[in-house]
Amino acid sequence: MTATVVETPRTGPRLRRWLFWILASVAAILLAGFTLLSSFRGLVDQGLYSATSPSSAGSKALVEVLKQQGVDVVVTGSLDETRRAVSWAQGPVTVMMADLYGYLDDDGLEALGDLDADLVLPTPSDDELDVLAPGVRTTAVESSDDTVDAGCGIPAAERAGEVSQADVAYTADSADATGCFDTGAGAYGLVRLDQGDRTVDVLGVGDALRNDSIPLAGNAALALGLLGENPTLVWYLPTSADLPEDAPPTIQELTPGWVTPVILLLIVVFVAAAVWRGRRLGPVVVEEMPVVVRARETAEGRARLYAREGATLRAVDALRVGTVQRLSTALNLSRSSDLTEVVSAVSAVTGRPSAEVYDTLVGAVPAGEADLQALSDRLLVLEREVRAATRPD
Repeated sequence: MTATVVETPRTGPRLRRWLFWILASVAAILLAGFTLLSSFRGLVDQGLYSATSPSSAGSKALVEVLKQQGVDVVVTGSLDETRRAVSWAQGPVTVMMADLYGYLDDDGLEALGDLDADLVLPTPSDDELDVLAPGVRTTAVESSDDTVDAGCGIPAAERAGEVSQADVAYTADSADATGCFDTGAGAYGLVRLDQGDRTVDVLGVGDALRNDSIPLAGNAALALGLLGENPTLVWYLPTSADLPEDAPPTIQELTPGWVTPVILLLIVVFVAAAVWRGRRLGPVVVEEMPVVVRARETAEGRARLYAREGATLRAVDALRVGTVQRLSTALNLSRSSDLTEVVSAVSAVTGRPSAEVYDTLVGAVPAGEADLQALSDRLLVLEREVRAATRPD
């Protein structure tokens, strides 16, 4: 009696058993990512116009060139630091301020406007314009040119000649305003307000300060000219330190200090548990079944499954694969022999045409169960003829 060991597929139960760990890992990763992004949001946000960032959005290249030209660059992150830097400076001062995330309220902007320093404001908001550059308004850029000529008498703009097209354009209704880089319809990429003892430059060509755009056209000449007019430059990017005392707390401030260490610990625990559990998933071990299943019963059971699902092609493929393997063994062909060699060998020993053999082993596609039965009989006859030819006894 021939017996075989049948292994029941266990993919479903194994997935159900790991479902909890999969969901737990996804939740832990999402929670950790959210916490880390919240914790380090300030560091990520400071990439734009950052004086120390070599990234494409940073401004380290411009700052380094200014230092080489003898400009004393002081980087600050709060209004108090900026106020001290201006008061300690020797000689005229320029303050480059970019409030990227609206940390300064009207009181903070007014305090900045009271400083004895020239101001350079790259792409300021409407609130900043109302306080620091009254009379200047934001408008759309109508020109589609890649570059725009200076067309004004500001020395830095004249030296630049032409710069990249502005991202934002401005109009000014003040007699003390000078517009440069006309973008169309009376709007400009640079507006300078002369406020007596100081100037305020509203710069719509904010990309001129970025590492990736400063080499284009005359961007470098414009940026160096505006920011290098005075011996001291205060590079001021407001941070959460400038928020008023009664401002609502940020997510980082609301998050307890123990949250991040606990999340990191949970990640370590999860990885350790995954490694511990994963070690149990070795190769499949064939175990003796409590009952002996005859090979015929297994074949019949599989045939019933094919018949119930209407898997005619799947069934004929199984029959053909088994037949080809047995024919290769009977004809003493190597395991690497392709189907063409098998067809040629079978045709040679049986005398049947190669086309007929190929049609039986590969080509014929049964349209239903009757055709499948007929093809199964043809495979059986072909196998018997090969065995009779190779084993005459």
